[in-house]
Amino acid sequence: MSIEADGDDPAVVVVMLQAPTWEFHFLAQLRDLARLKSIRDADWATRRAFQIGEAGGIPVHWCINTDATVSALIGEDDETWHIAFVVPVDAIDRLAAEAVDLLPA
Repeated sequence: MSIEADGDDPAVVVVMLQAPTWEFHFLAQLRDLARLKSIRDADWATRRAFQIGEAGGIPVHWCINTDATVSALIGEDDETWHIAFVVPVDAIDRLAAEAVDLLPA
């Protein structure tokens, strides 16, 4: 996991998540990324997924799963997505904490 400035806009960051078999890069507003600290409120079953970031110009939707994981759903909405990644919730907690730390005071 890493967060790096996009270069064009200091409020936009490039995020890289990776596992042994995949790597996922997306752009996000730093303030939006910090919203992931509330990921446990993003219950897909109650239609509360968060839309945070874009991958290749396509929105990324985030929701908590019942097994302590988070799904990143890449598509126009959280129901008709093209690809999804499952990430441990503790990794998303670390990502959100890092985003909060990078926010300007």
